[in-house]
Amino acid sequence: MSLVATFAVVVWGGVVRVTGSGLACPDWPLCHGQFLPSLDTATRIEWTHRFLAIVSGLAVAALVLWSLLRYRADRRVLALAIVAAVLYPLQAVLGAITVVLELPPEWVTLHLANAELLLATLTILAVVVRWPELARSRAPGWTWLALAAAVGTFVLMLSGAYVRGAGATAVCVTWPLCQGPIELLYANAATIHMAHRYVAGAVGILVIFACVEAWRHRRDAPGLGPLAIATAAIFSAQVAIGAANPLTGFSPWALGAHPAAASLLWCSVVALAAVSWRSTAPQGQLVRDLIALTKPAIMSLLLVTALGGMFLAAHGVPPFGILVATLVGGAAASGGAASLNHYFDRDLDERMRRTRHRPLPAHRVSTRLAVAWGVALNVVAFVVLALFTNLLAASLAIAGTLFYILVYTLWLKRTTAQNIVIGGAAGAVPPLVGWAAITGSLDLAAWLLFAIIFFWTPAHFWALALLIRDDYERAGVPMLPVVRGDEATTWNILAYAGFLLPLTIFLFIAGDLGLLYLGAALVLGAVFIAYAWRLLRAGETRRRVLARGVYLYSLVYLALLFVAIMVDSTLRL
Repeated sequence: MSLVATFAVVVWGGVVRVTGSGLACPDWPLCHGQFLPSLDTATRIEWTHRFLAIVSGLAVAALVLWSLLRYRADRRVLALAIVAAVLYPLQAVLGAITVVLELPPEWVTLHLANAELLLATLTILAVVVRWPELARSRAPGWTWLALAAAVGTFVLMLSGAYVRGAGATAVCVTWPLCQGPIELLYANAATIHMAHRYVAGAVGILVIFACVEAWRHRRDAPGLGPLAIATAAIFSAQVAIGAANPLTGFSPWALGAHPAAASLLWCSVVALAAVSWRSTAPQGQLVRDLIALTKPAIMSLLLVTALGGMFLAAHGVPPFGILVATLVGGAAASGGAASLNHYFDRDLDERMRRTRHRPLPAHRVSTRLAVAWGVALNVVAFVVLALFTNLLAASLAIAGTLFYILVYTLWLKRTTAQNIVIGGAAGAVPPLVGWAAITGSLDLAAWLLFAIIFFWTPAHFWALALLIRDDYERAGVPMLPVVRGDEATTWNILAYAGFLLPLTIFLFIAGDLGLLYLGAALVLGAVFIAYAWRLLRAGETRRRVLARGVYLYSLVYLALLFVAIMVDSTLRL
């Protein structure tokens, strides 16, 4: 249901673009300051898009709740559900930015890219739920062809969005060439348009070969045969619709059907790649291990907090170049710190069931490569941030890495039950980096963001420690549940969750954020306290089940809180 609803949003978004209705509602989330404005044609089209987005949001929320309740033991389902829970509010933020800034091409393209990533996440989740046994097989060599076809399709969609943004949609009125190749030398718009067709041709070759290989191996996994036929049929239809655009004089039906068919092809190719993929494929193992060393899941959450700092500092949408540089530099700093942490914790990881299969304890990556990878990423982070933002942001990013490694990893983690309380300062640095990237300084609001993450970290991490207490005992790590027991830990989780609520409100009291943020902070904080209270009241038999719920909700809590900061900073309600 959530996949269908999100697909409808994406398709109708194409209708909005084709009809030029994107600014029919020049404000957000209301339309001309009203919930139900006067419904002329353009307004009806834009308002329908927003209504479908609300339906999609409710469906995604229900999906996340369903995943938490029914698939709490399946990490793949939970991970995909959490990714969807992050991508959807991010999509709302990007939609608001796109409207407020009056449809700049780069933000329109980013809005589309995030929507397609959400579609892909929901598609993969549907595959995982439909065919859970696929994860226990091995990947055939042609899987990389299917993955290349999926990546190519994504690039093709973005190139199509760029053609529309550049106003080059109707510049070529013939097909397959553009009124003769000689004109490409003189018309920039025609060059852009034809580049999209050339990309379509290259991607088409990948899609066709992927479909042929999937059909040849259709007995290897359920769903391969039907997906191969469906993907080939959708691609053929997409080519025909693309040709129909210039041949029919760019009629509205062809203009609207083209992006819709592209999204459908994207879902089909992603499903084909997901079905063909297996968790233990030997090809490209080193690349996957290097990515694993960066702890991408943690990195994603840290980048969301950095974005929150940037939006709050800019009092709205930050400059696009600084935003990209901060995300690249922040990702490199986070990944580098994580890689060095893998190196210094490799002895503990070997003794813990949860971590013994990581690249270093499993001896798939050499220690020298892990250290070189971590140092190189931090060098990249410093250079990118120093060159494209400022020296303060670059220095803060490196300071976060040094604190994480020298203070937390090498000292606190192995010596005191308060390790994560003090060590949590490392994870609270990203919003400072984001703030400094915009302003070149730090003030009270930046430190409040730091404090929120600092006090969120113990409650989040102790819930995880309750889940894997036996692992920490085996490794000799003095986490709070090991040293003081489960009951004391649950009291501490409740205390920190309770303290977070008034702390988050300070941003509203200080006048930095408005009512939208206040409402989100109160609701999210109250739910966090309720989760912590249930954990405290639980008996021994249910404690670990509820601890998982607290742990997962804490991730959603922090992500949504910082999304609320971004939305409120942009809209200034």
